[in-house]
Amino acid sequence: MPIPKNNFVLIDYELRVKDTKELVDTTMEDLAKKENKYESDRVYEPLLVIVGENRIIQGLEEHIENFAELNKEYEIEIAPEKAYGQRDPSKVKIYSLRTLIQKNVIPEVGKTIEVDGQVGTVKAVSGGRVLIDFNHPLAGKTLICRYKVIKIIDNVAEKIKWLLHRRYRRIPLDRFNVAVDLDKKSITIEIPKELYLDRDLQLVKALVAEELYRYISDYKTIIYVEKYEKEG
Repeated sequence: MPIPKNNFVLIDYELRVKDTKELVDTTMEDLAKKENKYESDRVYEPLLVIVGENRIIQGLEEHIENFAELNKEYEIEIAPEKAYGQRDPSKVKIYSLRTLIQKNVIPEVGKTIEVDGQVGTVKAVSGGRVLIDFNHPLAGKTLICRYKVIKIIDNVAEKIKWLLHRRYRRIPLDRFNVAVDLDKKSITIEIPKELYLDRDLQLVKALVAEELYRYISDYKTIIYVEKYEKEG
């Protein structure tokens, strides 16, 4: 049975380029290590998908919404139009080396850099000129995705914990204490101490509150608590 919009699901997946079978992304640590794609600074765990949120590539999200069933494995082909788009020749640009240096950008072939708010890959540096490709690295490529919905989250408190956890991946779910009061239509969230000095905390609070009103609309009040206790 299809999974309707606004449902919270956890998926494990692997994403490959169809033509080369190269692994480009996965939630599974063992697979990343096996194929020499392991990133030591990454947290490998199932991905939260809120169906209809449009935070993942279109082809995968549409398949989850229209065809996915819990604990069933799928392998789907995703055309560029529903992945990272077709390559756009106009996004390949030439800059003078002097201009980039004036912007405090030091170009090296293969390096990802940001210029005027755009992120691109340096393709060539020659004769004082720098060729930069602002297309996504996977633009124009057909992808193969193998995935499984391993859980559908129904519990309100667990949904809230995952909304917070996806922004603070290194903070375990159980470090977020959440209390739901159905009578008062309120949600109380206790912030872990290790986040008190995080410079993005206030923004995260606002974004999560907005998401709660959008996806868990039964509640009117959201309370964040930072608890300080005297030791000893």
